[in-house]
Amino acid sequence: MSCITARDIMHPRMSIPAKDRGTDIVKRLLCPYPALPVVNENLEVIGIVSEYDMLEAVRQGKTLYEIEAQSIMSCGHAEHGYCTNPITVMPETRIEDVVEIMYSLHCFMLPVVEHKKLVGIIGRKQIINSLAETGFWPEHEFKMKVPSSTVGAGA
Repeated sequence: MSCITARDIMHPRMSIPAKDRGTDIVKRLLCPYPALPVVNENLEVIGIVSEYDMLEAVRQGKTLYEIEAQSIMSCGHAEHGYCTNPITVMPETRIEDVVEIMYSLHCFMLPVVEHKKLVGIIGRKQIINSLAETGFWPEHEFKMKVPSSTVGAGA
């Protein structure tokens, strides 16, 4: 098991204020992440706005002037939109657990929170990029067990 945590690869806090409107949301989503956490005035994560959420608002016929972050945000749970408990991880969350959450829930990005406040975000690309960093991942984590029946077998 890895000793790498969310804190090791998270990006410093990037977010969308809940009251941000259309053009401001678009500007913020021009970052390398396809989604960003929505925060209230206390920097508490209250939802997530993704490129998909923006496309859905456009699909519904809304103009940039009618869109507000808190009105189009989701929480990361597939079964509903707004809720009071968006999907987040803590800085101490093991990277294997972050990967499992992202994979099983089809998340592009996860907010990292500490004491209810946003401290960073982790995107799938950050995890993939960290795999390429020499020395970042302990070598023993990547040793594969190759079945003896396949050793020396011709293709």
